[in-house]
Amino acid sequence: MSRVVDEFRIGQYAVLKLDEMPKVNYRKYRIGTEEFEPVPLYDLPQCIAVTSDKSYLGKIVEFI
Repeated sequence: MSRVVDEFRIGQYAVLKLDEMPKVNYRKYRIGTEEFEPVPLYDLPQCIAVTSDKSYLGKIVEFI
């Protein structure tokens, strides 16, 4: 699990910078009770993207 330490928006996506990326394989992200399909990101270390207009700053991301 990782914590969201920063976030910004690109169109319909919330890009979330994490304190650390997991070293395990995963197929989805879970933030609270919401599950998201991974969105490919390139050249953004320790970041994930989700389709959402909500704020996730300080939230825990579970990789499932």
